Amino acid sequence: MAYPEEIKEIWETVKETFRNECSTTAFELWYASIKLSDFNAETNEIVFETDSQFKFNSLNKNHKQKIEERIAEVAGMDLSVSFRFVGRPVDPNELIQRVTGKLPSVSKADPPPPPAPVTPEIAARAKYTFDNFIEGESNRFARAVCMQVAANPYTVYNPLFLYGPSGVGKTHLMSAVINEIRRTKPETRVIYTKGDDFINYMVECLKNNNMAAFRDRYRNCDVLLIDDIQFIAGKEATQNETFHTFQALFDEGKQIILASDRPPKDINPLEERLRSRFEQGLLADINPPNLELREAILQQKAEEMGITIPAEVLTFLAENLRSNVRQIEGSIKKLAAKSFVDERKISLEMAKDCIGDLLGDEEPLSVTIDKIFAAVYKKLNVPKEDIIGTKRNKEIVHARHLSIYLIREITEMSFPNIGKQFNRDHSTTISSYTKIKEQLIRDPLFAADVESIKDEILGK
Repeated sequence: MAYPEEIKEIWETVKETFRNECSTTAFELWYASIKLSDFNAETNEIVFETDSQFKFNSLNKNHKQKIEERIAEVAGMDLSVSFRFVGRPVDPNELIQRVTGKLPSVSKADPPPPPAPVTPEIAARAKYTFDNFIEGESNRFARAVCMQVAANPYTVYNPLFLYGPSGVGKTHLMSAVINEIRRTKPETRVIYTKGDDFINYMVECLKNNNMAAFRDRYRNCDVLLIDDIQFIAGKEATQNETFHTFQALFDEGKQIILASDRPPKDINPLEERLRSRFEQGLLADINPPNLELREAILQQKAEEMGITIPAEVLTFLAENLRSNVRQIEGSIKKLAAKSFVDERKISLEMAKDCIGDLLGDEEPLSVTIDKIFAAVYKKLNVPKEDIIGTKRNKEIVHARHLSIYLIREITEMSFPNIGKQFNRDHSTTISSYTKIKEQLIRDPLFAADVESIKDEILGK
């Protein structure tokens, strides 16, 4: 690295300004992860490095000007910024060595095997990679184990069972495994199918008395991935053939990856022998994205589509669209289309107009907040107007603190926006939230009461 200490100090100060205004996930994704690499004193150019092609493209397209403007504010002079991509294609042997500690024995004289044929199902998933999968607390473990399986199938985790509600990224991760294996081991025979397609093809083969075709398709592969495996529940013939297919692949050391909306123990009715096969490898759960991860995903989707969304709109969407990534992606597409048709810039009013049908069965954030105020009133007999008002007696202050805590926990609304609900600044809402958390730790009876209030609000 060749840069003076002053440049390092400037960049550290600039990073802190971004840290204070971005979500943690967005800060880590775009600013904390790039490395200060070089400084050209003749051209006043600061050079940063990234090992992600996706980040390199996005930084140049969407963040370069913002970083230069912030550096100029801190440094008091104009300094240009450039980014250097330092990634490289990873040799498959190196990936295997990284996981197993040893290299495979392949004769240098042997010609490389021909690439395996690519099915339409696999070709359709070419855009989903580990690089453009936004990582957060809810999916970090699943992403890590999928990367290990992609680097070294057959020996790490077999079978790998991913589970979580619809739209949280299971199919993206399965596709990323496929694409990484195709990139590093193109000769690998990979089959991807959905649970209902798996069943339908079996029914067709049974009807035509041609189960040999079914077995040929699903047993003559190196990696088998089945999405939505829960659809085989209750189908006796399918479960029997699935068991023998899995057993044949497992005995031959082939990799199996499954995905479901629930863990194996909750797939019913399911034969116990299949359940035990599902559970004998590794189970990795993926939860719905939290607020910060939703903001990062929204930002990424907007950048991929080449549209600009104001920060207040991103926050509004992240706070209201709480179910899954597909819902988030749908909101970006709808906003982009409406902006194009109406020839208007995307605004908060436009987002509010668009969001109704995207919520589906999910209630708007405002309805949830009203439920919280109603539940607190029912429990503590303190009405909403007193909670958001200026009275400071002990009972009202406690109800206010509890309401702030419940809004944050249930809706994941940002502290500044919670503050707006109470006509208070974000530091006050953070203080209220912290006081309730501390009381929950000290007082088990109070913790039980709060859980019952949450259950009532959520309809449990």
